[in-house]
Amino acid sequence: MSEKNYWTSLRHRKISRRTMLQASGRAGVGAAGLALVGCGDDDDDDDAATAATEQAEEQAEEQAQAQAEQADDQADDQADDQAEEQAAQAEPEEEEEEQAVATGDTDTEFTLRVAIAQAAGGIDWMGPGGGQPQSWPHWDTLGQWDQLSRELVAAAGTMEWIEDFTAAVAHLKPGMTFHDGAPVTAEDLKFSIDRIGGIAPYNPDGKFDSRFTWKVAAVRDEATVTDELTARIPLNTDASAFGVIGTEIGLVPKHIVEEIGDEAFNNTGVGSGPFALESYEPGDLVRSSRFEGYHVEAGSTHRQHTPWIQELQQIVRPEPLSRVAALEAGEADMALFLPPDLVEESFLDSDDFQVLYVGPANAFNITWNTLRPLADGSFPFQDIRVRRAMNHAVNIDAIIGSLTGQEKRAYGIPGSGSFGAMTDEQKAERTYEYNPEKARALLAEAGYADGFHAPFWGHKGTVANTEETALIIQQDLEKVGVTTDLQVDLQAVFRPRLGLKGDDGIHEAAGMHFYFVNQFPDPAGNINAWLDETGSIAQAQYPGSGIQELVEAQRTAFDPAEREKIINELAVLVYENANFLFLIEPVNVGVLRNNLEWKEVGTQQDHSAYWGIRPLAT
Repeated sequence: MSEKNYWTSLRHRKISRRTMLQASGRAGVGAAGLALVGCGDDDDDDDAATAATEQAEEQAEEQAQAQAEQADDQADDQADDQAEEQAAQAEPEEEEEEQAVATGDTDTEFTLRVAIAQAAGGIDWMGPGGGQPQSWPHWDTLGQWDQLSRELVAAAGTMEWIEDFTAAVAHLKPGMTFHDGAPVTAEDLKFSIDRIGGIAPYNPDGKFDSRFTWKVAAVRDEATVTDELTARIPLNTDASAFGVIGTEIGLVPKHIVEEIGDEAFNNTGVGSGPFALESYEPGDLVRSSRFEGYHVEAGSTHRQHTPWIQELQQIVRPEPLSRVAALEAGEADMALFLPPDLVEESFLDSDDFQVLYVGPANAFNITWNTLRPLADGSFPFQDIRVRRAMNHAVNIDAIIGSLTGQEKRAYGIPGSGSFGAMTDEQKAERTYEYNPEKARALLAEAGYADGFHAPFWGHKGTVANTEETALIIQQDLEKVGVTTDLQVDLQAVFRPRLGLKGDDGIHEAAGMHFYFVNQFPDPAGNINAWLDETGSIAQAQYPGSGIQELVEAQRTAFDPAEREKIINELAVLVYENANFLFLIEPVNVGVLRNNLEWKEVGTQQDHSAYWGIRPLAT
């Protein structure tokens, strides 16, 4: 790792007026703030006008007496005035030239080339491959999180409670089509919901293995179609249902899946989102084009809309160095989730690229399988003393110091960007400090004085530095006697294994799993997936802890203040119970060519939001 301070280097970048305006916009400065940056205070204008009037009167009175002298100086004055005008004109011209890219027209024929780490796993967002980043731009959902207000808003449709909060009616927007031109109907919505819940009558066994059943945890029965654009969805009384169902289920074309089957569809990816798939070569290139039929026009910068770019090319470059090389060679226009030291070395002072950094991003933790024994038959992770020992054993500050230095500690679920997260005061009272001696003592107290050995599953290719971070964790644990077999796989391999259950209904892979939780405004999806005992990736269960009771309680709390209070209680309990080995909320670092503006804001500035990139004509 470079010993240079990334954030200090960032502050020393050459700042122009254009840069200042762009930075203000990214930081959320309003229109009034930008106007002040551009124009300054206008309170001096009246004084200037008064002074000019007085000066004119004095000149008129003295004109007769000084006429001859003024005539002699006139030529010199005119020459001076002309020089001053030329000098004054030079600054706006230079500024105009500097701002030419930023104020250019939109290039709607632009092809955006993005260097990505991997494209394995398929295009079906709901498929067993785990919904890879390369698939996200192709899908649409009923709702979305507004990136400015952080509120749940309509996208492809709306939902409303009926029948005393035991069902919902979903209305699709009229006139929407899939990429093949077929209309999006309530039959497709029903099909999408049923399918992710495992209901697939088109398959011989009637099942679909999505491994995302937590997304329909609130659905208690099959949806029914009431007209072409309306469906009734039977639901448990769950205040979080709309946030999960509305934003997490991609609309799938029933007619295509039934015709070609799940496996072929995973490589075809016909959806109704902003981009339509043109070709898919998992080891090389994913090529997509702007879906001209998308139902939201370009320009709604904080909500999904028709892309400005004409074509999207996601170019596979597995290693960070190869992605940086693609940028430098002019083969790519952007790359995300890069190691900070590589970005600092190559791009901080570049005139051709801008550095993107977004944080806090998805929170990283390690979950452990409490129900599947280790190879020696033991269940160490069922003991809270072992789980707390693991948290004391890992030097989180050292991990942060090895990255940008601006990462935050993770505190489980919900993450700091979500509703009901732990307050700073709550964190300060409970943080597991780095203390190897305390870790050894807790392990000995739990009967593991000599430690134990466990599988350690890591992932790479989606976010930077996960493999390096896993190695630091492995070394720290070994110092207190916990040895591991670390296996790091691409997301397309890791994610299906995380959700895989054996015939006994218990998650198959024993040991520790290094993964992330998102920072969506409502943490319901994370609660359903990780904390609910029936969650599809809930590797751990803690009977008697009170966690499941709070999971259920927040679902029935329709008053926002009451629900936030319950979720906060849940967050504290999850941390005190050491549900996870709590790691970091990273800062995502990326690089974007200077002729591109990214209008997306918030923590979701990632592979799913290419629609927000505006190419500037030069």
